[in-house]
Amino acid sequence: MKYIVNTVWKHDNTIKWEKMQEAMDQLNKQGSPAEEVFWFAIDENAHGAVSVFPSEESYREYKEKLNEMRKDSSSEMNISMTFEARGLVRVTKTGA
Repeated sequence: MKYIVNTVWKHDNTIKWEKMQEAMDQLNKQGSPAEEVFWFAIDENAHGAVSVFPSEESYREYKEKLNEMRKDSSSEMNISMTFEARGLVRVTKTGA
């Protein structure tokens, strides 16, 4: 069963989306079990993230590495997480 992680991040400075893309590219090079990751604008100083993992187990196995990466990127980019929600997918959209 898929597992979703949703976070919100506050930036001390205006978000520079080019730098965010560079950060995402770096994360992709390091590898992640997440099937999909979306970073989206909330306003000029906040972004949200949604990650879709194939299972809760895959997230839990990756969590320690993820927390290390979050700590490093938070310091480097002057950002802090203000919200996190996680959970198993229970209902999905069906049809086209």
